[in-house]
Amino acid sequence: MELPREPREKESEPRVMLVEDDPGVSYAILRWLKGQKARAVLATTTGQAMEWLRDMKLIESAFDGVLVDYHLPDATGLRLVQHFHEECPALPVAMMSGSNDICLEVWTTAHGVPLFRKPLVLTELEGWLAAIRGPQRRSGLANAT
Repeated sequence: MELPREPREKESEPRVMLVEDDPGVSYAILRWLKGQKARAVLATTTGQAMEWLRDMKLIESAFDGVLVDYHLPDATGLRLVQHFHEECPALPVAMMSGSNDICLEVWTTAHGVPLFRKPLVLTELEGWLAAIRGPQRRSGLANAT
């Protein structure tokens, strides 16, 4: 799948990178995002997501937010979230996990990263999606790069 490069039809149409390796989970989230009038692309590894981040720096604000799974085949989602925070600190990143690891909860809380527990209740993502929607969020990202 390619990075979203074409102009938006509506300013309220957020662009989301979903980083998830489970096909069933990714299908459900992508379908839900489409129903929420969001545009999304899927990365199934941290490597693919980091490659898109490098491309994103060339394309002004290609994404409005990133939703990252904790368990990925090539690294943990924490590594990816840290990378996004270092490279693009204004980009909102949220994490999801089926693990009840208290250390993960403490880390995400300490770093201001929303944590959504699996199995996901997709309506719980609505607040995060609303926060990344709109021109104020995008202008903040453009100013940070």
